[in-house]
Amino acid sequence: MTHSPPRSTVLLGIGLVLLSAVGLAAQNVILRLFFSTKMVLGLFSFGGLVAPQMSNIIFLLALRMMSMSVILAAIAPALYPKTVAELRSLVQTPSLLRTTLASGFCLCCGLTLLYLALSQVATGIAIATFFIYPAITVLLAWRIFHQRPQRYKLWLMGIILGGVALLNWLPASAIAAAEETTANPTLGIVSALGASVGFGVYGILTEIGLRPQAHHPYLHPVPFSLMVFSIVAVLSSITLLGLQVGPQPLAIAQDNLGPVIVMTILSAVLTLVAYVLNNFGVRYIGAALTGLITATVPVLTALFAWFSLQEGLQAHQLIGVAIVTGGVAVLSIKAQQ
Repeated sequence: MTHSPPRSTVLLGIGLVLLSAVGLAAQNVILRLFFSTKMVLGLFSFGGLVAPQMSNIIFLLALRMMSMSVILAAIAPALYPKTVAELRSLVQTPSLLRTTLASGFCLCCGLTLLYLALSQVATGIAIATFFIYPAITVLLAWRIFHQRPQRYKLWLMGIILGGVALLNWLPASAIAAAEETTANPTLGIVSALGASVGFGVYGILTEIGLRPQAHHPYLHPVPFSLMVFSIVAVLSSITLLGLQVGPQPLAIAQDNLGPVIVMTILSAVLTLVAYVLNNFGVRYIGAALTGLITATVPVLTALFAWFSLQEGLQAHQLIGVAIVTGGVAVLSIKAQQ
């Protein structure tokens, strides 16, 4: 019989996942600057460093994941002294190794499809479609782990996802205008749906790898994160090599290469912190609740973009922010009861 974790552990897990969401939102803002020019903090114009083509997107993903792998490998012994020992034992544990490899593969596919969606369709449409993945995670956890969500969690899931949809809702005229300027809106929407499935499965596999299971070993979040980041770095690098000999070779202006590398490293640090915190959170509160809290990322992204990039929020978006914030607040309060 599975016992519920202590309330203090649940609150710690919620706090870690919320901090993870902040990091992911911040790196989303940086990602936006790669492809479009914005007025930063109302002081200076910056951005638009690379064309939104597939080879450039994969290059950014590969460079980010390689940076994250190197940084985490350097600090892993300080974060968790048994990192090397656990990685060695991982090779001798086929079931756990398969889970970790599958987790890295799903994360790589999810990130690639998400960036592809953002390059093909308007940001609001892509993000609104992608962020159905918390619901996918909850349903998968229900099916696989028999973690039947309590009724209030189902209601909060609907409320939070409704707020996300409202935040990213675009009028019909705006959607039509966006479709006229996108390369392939159908590909963008399908890619966003694929990304949501990839992230949903990634969340479930992460829980399998990080939490004690019956007759199944598990990893600490630090070696698990290092292994997953390395897998994504290798897969994205192989994909980039394939694109180099294909119809879309890498195309980044020499003058922009320095700023791109600096921004990528900054984004890598933020993403590294976010994913490690998220993996700790999954260990404490499970994939389903983690997925619910992660649904705040679009709200935080919109708020950060409003503050740092001067992107205004419309009335319905402000309502969406309030709904999601209220839903997560209720979730935190219920966790203390």
